[in-house]
Amino acid sequence: MITKEHGAAAASDVLDKYLQQFLHDNPKSQTQNERASTIMPAGITRAVHTNKPFPLYADAGHDCYLMSIDGHTYVDFVSQYFAAMFGHSHPDIKTAVAEVLDAGFTIGAPSTRELELAEALCARFPSMEMVQFTNSGTETNTVVIAMGLNYTNKKKVMVFQGGYHGGTLSFKTSNALILPHQFVMGVYNDVESTQSVLNADVGVILVEPMQGAGGLIPATRDFLAFLRHEATRIGAVLVFDEVITARTHYGGLQSYHGIIPDMTSIGKFFGGAFAFGAFGGRADIMKTLDCRQPNALAHSGTNNNNPFTMAAGLAACRLLTPENIERTNALGEKMRSELARVLDMEGPDTAIVRGFGSTVGVYFNGPRSEVLGRAWYYFLLARRIHAGPRGFFALNIMHQEQHVQQVLHAAADFKREVFGAL
Repeated sequence: MITKEHGAAAASDVLDKYLQQFLHDNPKSQTQNERASTIMPAGITRAVHTNKPFPLYADAGHDCYLMSIDGHTYVDFVSQYFAAMFGHSHPDIKTAVAEVLDAGFTIGAPSTRELELAEALCARFPSMEMVQFTNSGTETNTVVIAMGLNYTNKKKVMVFQGGYHGGTLSFKTSNALILPHQFVMGVYNDVESTQSVLNADVGVILVEPMQGAGGLIPATRDFLAFLRHEATRIGAVLVFDEVITARTHYGGLQSYHGIIPDMTSIGKFFGGAFAFGAFGGRADIMKTLDCRQPNALAHSGTNNNNPFTMAAGLAACRLLTPENIERTNALGEKMRSELARVLDMEGPDTAIVRGFGSTVGVYFNGPRSEVLGRAWYYFLLARRIHAGPRGFFALNIMHQEQHVQQVLHAAADFKREVFGAL
């Protein structure tokens, strides 16, 4: 019989063992991070890369594989934090970028590619009658909030505990970088609690149809329908942040649920992994940006329509067909189901497996949750599987059954090593 004490002690032992292996396997990454830390805080420019003792440094990626500077090849389930839905260095995107190199790329004028990408996105998302481009999801949501408040002539923005809409719109913890709007905090997936704080002063409701950084928690259809009804009732602009969730259905989760917001934020993979963001929605709201009209809002940005992103984005749209998305979702669904079975545990420490479609999250609850989470991450790296340090797997269209099986075998071995048996 496996005792609670044995499991708890083993988790610390496993963490120490595989942390030491990580240090042994990655001396070049350690050296690079030490050097970088002298000129950049923590040696990075994306907080998500923070990882003690140091992050893994990579110098190449192909298909669903990542190559580190220390010479190791990993099956990559981070997928550029959900952005590489088409894998790494896809030949179609490389071809599109090469065509831009040949044609010229510092032109500074509207282009046919810009129009074609806008048409492709409006055809894809039910809520998008018109669209605008930005350079990130953070920028997108910043503009969308300002537009919504201007349109409704209100001051308050409803967001949700655990929500993440970019570096300046993170509601997982208190953060001095959060934009100084008047925020009303709802409780995700809780109609009664959200109803109690929602009032007619709210001009924008910003919600993820599945919380991403908050732990891959899908919204219920009833909750989203409630928000749709209430936004209409009080005259607020309902915004779906589909920066991550658009990878799980051809027309986003708005299409999957049949619940259409007033505006939608997207980013990541629709720029072909170049810097990208976009927002679209009802024409009457979007036309407040028509600078040919008096009192219009002026939305601009040097690289909003940069030719690399426009070309790569078009290639990405062609790759992310319903068939490719559905096949990848099926792999994700199998991976979630089997991981939940393999990692089922009794006692004070338990594993929670959740997500939707091509997203999979493995999280631990209990007195040793942090130790187990870190042990799981370093154990997977030792098996040459690259997962998100915070517990997620983002499958892309290059993943196959064999890659899922590799994770499932590793999960069985992890449980056996930590708890002594399956």
